[in-house]
Amino acid sequence: MGNSHRRKKKRKKSSKAHQQEPGPRFFSDFGKIAHDVLSKGYSQDKRLTISSRSINGMILTSTATKHGRRSTAQTAASYKYGNAAIDVNFDTKSSFSTTLSLGRQLLPSTHIQASLKLPDYNSSKLNLKFQHILRYAAVYVSVGLNQSPVVTLSATTGTRSIAFGLEAKYKAVSHSFTQWDAGISVTYPSFDASIILADRGDLLRLAYVHHFGRSRKISAVAEVTRRLSKNKNTLAVGGSCILDHQTTVKAKLNHCGNLHALLCYKMNPNFCLNISTELDIKDRNKIPKIGLAVALTL
Repeated sequence: MGNSHRRKKKRKKSSKAHQQEPGPRFFSDFGKIAHDVLSKGYSQDKRLTISSRSINGMILTSTATKHGRRSTAQTAASYKYGNAAIDVNFDTKSSFSTTLSLGRQLLPSTHIQASLKLPDYNSSKLNLKFQHILRYAAVYVSVGLNQSPVVTLSATTGTRSIAFGLEAKYKAVSHSFTQWDAGISVTYPSFDASIILADRGDLLRLAYVHHFGRSRKISAVAEVTRRLSKNKNTLAVGGSCILDHQTTVKAKLNHCGNLHALLCYKMNPNFCLNISTELDIKDRNKIPKIGLAVALTL
């Protein structure tokens, strides 16, 4: 009697865990890991970011950026209450934007996001994400909030390990599809690979990331793109290494001979320093470009 009760209990636990197994990723996440390794954090700007949190939970962030002789500044406020969040941004170009996000308020697996931008209100959008409503599907819908809206629809099907996806953009004014993409993503603990056919079948992009060891502290990445109409290829290789809980080093090299390196150093949760550099190995007479970003949390 006791053994049968234990077996039933195990069956319930296993079936529950099986039901909670995550489904496929969104199409926008195909190749995202490779893109982050090759792009995230690299900059030739000088940037200072200061954040502070008020008693009621609002986060205020001020960012000053200098690119060459141009300087810009931006102020952002973020407030989260339960599954709802509102973000407000204002910059020196007199551009104002606000984003309202509602997660799982209307449906258990639905995320709603509305963004309004001024004075360029044509960039305003309404985004809907549906994930795990169907066990093996994820759907994303974006509608422009203007007189000539562009509707973006993407859908993926499969599992967390392997997924197939499609994405299309429909322009209401011309009643035509201006873009369609298709791709496949394969994800396992030791690697992440994706193949995407974009720009109406004219651009082929292949991305691969390999993680070494169970800790995944060292990763190598390669990304190849081919423009079929021009018979033109591009190549970028790189890698990242987490030295310790404070220090991360990244590097990348593209087919043009541009070598980029990045050092991320977190002294503590309230201080982060990024130093990046760009060097043209084909022309050593060029002065290397150096970027510096400092983030402080008060």
